[in-house]
Amino acid sequence: MGNSPVPLSVEQVRKELPTTWEILTTDTAPKIVRVYKLPEYNDGIKIITALANIANNMDHHPEILFSYSLVRVELYTHTTNGLSSFDLEFALSAENLFSNL
Repeated sequence: MGNSPVPLSVEQVRKELPTTWEILTTDTAPKIVRVYKLPEYNDGIKIITALANIANNMDHHPEILFSYSLVRVELYTHTTNGLSSFDLEFALSAENLFSNL
């Protein structure tokens, strides 16, 4: 991965984004979103820890919302005010880790 994110259109992201992720378009910027539904609270902690490791390795940090049985990840690139190669790479990395959820 390069040092700077490459801006991507919604259409470009949609072509490669795993089907477990969705694209939300808002008035401000499009985001990609994934919701993990979990049987136990501690499973959410494990997911968040793994996502945090991906984020720190990439230096690209999503918004993570956590409740008893779910983890919601929202992501976009602030510097491009839209989607970028960093968002897509984060989603693909997370999907590789959690492909059985």
